[in-house]
Amino acid sequence: MTTDEQGDPGRRVGSYRGSEPGPLLLCIASLHGNEPAGGTALERVLGELCASGLPIRGDLVGLRGNLRAMEAGRRFIDEDLNRIWQRDRVDAVLASLRQGETVGGGVAREADELPMVGSAELLEQRDLLAAIRDESRRARGPVYVLDLHTTSSESAPFTTVGDTLQNRELALRLPVPVVLGLEEQIEGALLQYFDRLGWRSIGFEGGRHEAPSSVEAHEDAVWILIETLGLLDAGSTPGSAERRGRLARHAEGLPRVLDVRYRHAVSEEDGFRMHSGFTNFDRIAAGEEIGVDRAGPVRAVRAGRILLPLYQRQGDDGFFIVRRLAPAWLVVSRFLRLMGADRLATWLPGVRGHPERSDAVVVARRARNRVVVGLLHLLGFKARSEGGGGVMVRRVEGPGRAPESDLHG
Repeated sequence: MTTDEQGDPGRRVGSYRGSEPGPLLLCIASLHGNEPAGGTALERVLGELCASGLPIRGDLVGLRGNLRAMEAGRRFIDEDLNRIWQRDRVDAVLASLRQGETVGGGVAREADELPMVGSAELLEQRDLLAAIRDESRRARGPVYVLDLHTTSSESAPFTTVGDTLQNRELALRLPVPVVLGLEEQIEGALLQYFDRLGWRSIGFEGGRHEAPSSVEAHEDAVWILIETLGLLDAGSTPGSAERRGRLARHAEGLPRVLDVRYRHAVSEEDGFRMHSGFTNFDRIAAGEEIGVDRAGPVRAVRAGRILLPLYQRQGDDGFFIVRRLAPAWLVVSRFLRLMGADRLATWLPGVRGHPERSDAVVVARRARNRVVVGLLHLLGFKARSEGGGGVMVRRVEGPGRAPESDLHG
């Protein structure tokens, strides 16, 4: 097996490669520069693997996201690196990388040398995408992605996923709450890009930015996935049961699965300030005052649990409201998707096929209610804004390896 040097503050945290083929577990930390816990956790896990010499099947790789923002101690410099993974922007970056390889005689040049200008985050995206592409070329099995984050409030660990069956299955391997529907509320997240590739991917929120327990939670999550994905035999590392029990205790009393019902978007001009004292998953009542902005009090539009309350200067998500999702919903939706019931979507009232896309439907304004949209979610569709129309696009249930044309060109 091979290893990289640990402790490098650059893009690559390190890697640990088995002598036998197997899955690639690709871990990405610090996509936001003020979230260092994931990188620290990866350094510790990789360091422990290197010291022990444990034989693994497949590969564990750790990458860092926004290096410039990390150096500045900020969430981002010019724009949020976790909001710029739309297909057209990624295609432009891939074209730039291919141009650099051609000019460089088959060897990609450093990101800052490539003929492309834009925000600081565009340069970070290009360098990160080049590293992801290189790792996908080395993969000797299915690719799994763990995107490591922390929050500005106190929080129990939880996962977020694009709601495909394969992502659900991966998230449910960790004994923490799973939040569905967050990817519909934000545009251009990195996990949305991996969904397009058909890779199994989840986001893991380990706790508050500065809390030592957040590093520990990230370590626990990485070790658990290493074992459950088969890179190591289950129970082959000391403390396996303790790690799972520790994560489960953090989430004690919380619903297993929740979905997002509301997002309160904010901008700098709003002057939004969250009231102090909220932590992730606190119960809130409809009409409860959550914060203030220049227009006055900001109140919860519905009852539920608060998620990701904003206690940092940068960010355009003031807070989310989530509700418990009945376990039966997951069972029914899995059955319907496996049976191909999405073909019946146009039988729903006010739903018709998209004029240009076979994987999408259009929902008339009069039909955009909780029942119709909920049934479309059940069938595997997600909302997408398109010229003000109600467009729902079928989620990709991919094979776990990136199509060459989508990533490598």
